[in-house]
Amino acid sequence: MAAPRNRIGEILVKARVLDEMQLRSALAQHDQWGGRLSRIISDMGIASEETLTQAIAEGFGMQRVQLGTTRDAGALARLDVHLAEQKGIFPVSLRDNGKTLVLAMADPSDLATIDQVAALSRTRVIPMVAGDLEIQNAIQRHYRNQEPTVSPTARTAPTGRPGTPGDEEEFKIVDMTGKTVRKSIADIAPNLARENAARQNPAPMPPRPSIGSSAADLLDEILNASPAETFSAEEMQRLQAVQVNQEKSSKILRALLELLLEKGHIQQRELAARMRAP
Repeated sequence: MAAPRNRIGEILVKARVLDEMQLRSALAQHDQWGGRLSRIISDMGIASEETLTQAIAEGFGMQRVQLGTTRDAGALARLDVHLAEQKGIFPVSLRDNGKTLVLAMADPSDLATIDQVAALSRTRVIPMVAGDLEIQNAIQRHYRNQEPTVSPTARTAPTGRPGTPGDEEEFKIVDMTGKTVRKSIADIAPNLARENAARQNPAPMPPRPSIGSSAADLLDEILNASPAETFSAEEMQRLQAVQVNQEKSSKILRALLELLLEKGHIQQRELAARMRAP
């Protein structure tokens, strides 16, 4: 059997929830940060959690279960809350006089978890499919007795179908910390207009510095020389502040480059070639 994340990815591509390029992007984030693939795709804004959950249920030929506000105390007692949170599962109900446990799963291909729950609960497990955030909210509500702060329906997203108008109007950007920031065409249109105007009416080019000079060299030349009549005390203070900030930025950049080189994420030869490029 293929790896679970690949199996789910293949199902979603086959269902036309996302395309191959979007899947590769999601898998890259999965490899870097971990987490469940369906949650990553939802956070990227490719498709809503409901769309993903329904497609996964149909792909595996399983029932899609809606987790409401009704709790089954007997089912909750059969599964530890920490295991539920770790595996993205939720005990829905007991059947057959406690011999069968209906288990909601965000990843129904996780057979190891099904076997683990069956052994711990001493029941026959019937897996059903639910959304990752939906399961998280159910755990918070029924185990922790707390009302969830985020609902799956509040996390609006494009339909995920390649080339649909929704994809063009709204999308998400995920930063290096994994935090998702929503963006839309309306947000960036004013910036594009300003950039276009700047290109059409470029400002006069400043005198080009001599070869080998840098921002730090120019600042040193200004600050180390005697104050010119054209610079006031306030302007000199601002220049000194610029120099301090530039030195801090240089230290941060150097530390970042050294870390990337140590981790093998970039090659020194490639970095040197990129820096020499015009």
